[in-house]
Amino acid sequence: MGFIQRFFIGRNGVDQLNRALLVVSIVLTILSRFLFANLFGTVAYVVMFLCIFRMISRNLERRRQENAAFLKLLGRHSPKSPYRYFKCPRCKQQLRAPKGKGKIKITCSNCGEVFYKKV
Repeated sequence: MGFIQRFFIGRNGVDQLNRALLVVSIVLTILSRFLFANLFGTVAYVVMFLCIFRMISRNLERRRQENAAFLKLLGRHSPKSPYRYFKCPRCKQQLRAPKGKGKIKITCSNCGEVFYKKV
């Protein structure tokens, strides 16, 4: 196993927020070259430093929270489940049924109760 692979074990690595920070940094760097504005270059370096910091961070839970907040801000969430979940009215066992099938008959695998639900 190479040095870089060993180094990144237990670290955050690249996620959606890091990719966005990298793109912002590249855009700011290009703007600083064309507009001859040192402010864009300075901000680009700060954003790039933040991106690298997030990649090598070992505080995985905090980085996951930041990425989740970023995805929520964009209106993207984790992929939706293809199932709908129900509780049996008699024994409260959790059951699942595939979405998009209309009104279906569900039989509880625990107690045998039969009920109808729209999925």
